Amino acid sequence: MNGTRPRRVTTRTLKVRSYVHFDDPLDESALAGLALTTSGVAQHSFMPLLGYKKTTRKIDFDVFPPLVKEKEREIKYAGHMDSAIYAAYAFALSEKYEDALVEMRIGHCVLAYRGGIGYNVPFAKSLFSEIRVRRDCLVICLDVSRFFDTLRHSFLKARLMQLLACERLPDDWHAIFRRLTTFEHVDADDLKARLGKPKGARLCGIDTFRSVVRPMIQRNVSGYGIPQGTPLSGLLANIYMMEFDAALDKWLVERGGSYRRYSDDIAVVLPITTLESEFMQFVYAQAALIGLAINDDKTCRTQFLDRDGKLTASGDLLQYLGFTFDGADIRIRAESMKAFYARMKTNIRRYVRAAKRKGITSDSIRKRVLIGRFTHWGDNKNFVQYAFRAADELQSPAIRRQLRNHVGIFDRYWAQMIAKFYPTFAPAEADSSVE
Repeated sequence: MNGTRPRRVTTRTLKVRSYVHFDDPLDESALAGLALTTSGVAQHSFMPLLGYKKTTRKIDFDVFPPLVKEKEREIKYAGHMDSAIYAAYAFALSEKYEDALVEMRIGHCVLAYRGGIGYNVPFAKSLFSEIRVRRDCLVICLDVSRFFDTLRHSFLKARLMQLLACERLPDDWHAIFRRLTTFEHVDADDLKARLGKPKGARLCGIDTFRSVVRPMIQRNVSGYGIPQGTPLSGLLANIYMMEFDAALDKWLVERGGSYRRYSDDIAVVLPITTLESEFMQFVYAQAALIGLAINDDKTCRTQFLDRDGKLTASGDLLQYLGFTFDGADIRIRAESMKAFYARMKTNIRRYVRAAKRKGITSDSIRKRVLIGRFTHWGDNKNFVQYAFRAADELQSPAIRRQLRNHVGIFDRYWAQMIAKFYPTFAPAEADSSVE
């Protein structure tokens, strides 16, 4: 990757991606035979990204009426060949990044966008276990405002050149960096409104691209921000944060605390509350140095105390990587549980309604697909199986108690939808028990 001689960038097996984009998907044989050279990448014509808004809702039931807050994330994903290039370069660059983490001794505190170090459950367990050992401590959770959208290109380029040990980006890296900073994208919803639902593996042909898509392309010329959703985005964000991570980890370790960051979510443990003001001033200053800001609205502060051998919590409820901890029990976030049941009900309603429209009788509807998605009889990728694995790993009976009624809820809502869409169906026949 030094830009001097043609060679394969990586021998790693690349991921097959089946979504519809401006180019055809690459199957396993195509990816296996893909020989990316530095000169080829430098001259590659990258396609525009496809963008959409991912909205998550958080409902605060502590006030009346309940307050609904929505958080939008701009997701932009690349075409199939472009994604293969980004993935190959991410793999090669990650080796240099991992070496830098070892040299800087901060590998323990950077948790996201790295392979082979675990996932959110053991990361959460590590924090909760540390609290249980420390007993008396203050935990502060912080959020970086608009993380990917505010990364400064000049700063990112300097960090990337530092990692690649070069004074000027090689031609291939220059092409990639340019496409991930001054990136071009098309809004997926606007495109669908113009072209309709795609009927093949590609969104459109070359003539339609030139006449319809090209005028819709938007370009980022702001000087900051990278797209969230490409195989390289997370790694570049981590590289951007290297000095920030090192500074915070050093400050906290010197004072007997700890630091960990998962993307834009930061969790800090302070041994004494009197350090809080000094720490907050320090983290604000460090963020400002790299053009970032801390979102004060999302700052959570939880104090843990040992009361006659019992660990208690006061202040904000500690929420970390999808779990909550109150000093006694670890649970899945209430918002995640509500979202799970909302998805269950939505899918059951759509499934039964579609069966009715197709003329399928109520007693002939097969529930196997929905059972697989929303009960513990499903495969190991569904939410319930994930929750049960988390309960075992976190040694948390409270998580299993949260889901003890999930089959009953499934059955009740199934019966309600049968009654709604098949009103003449006798209740005695509506046996909706899970098969």
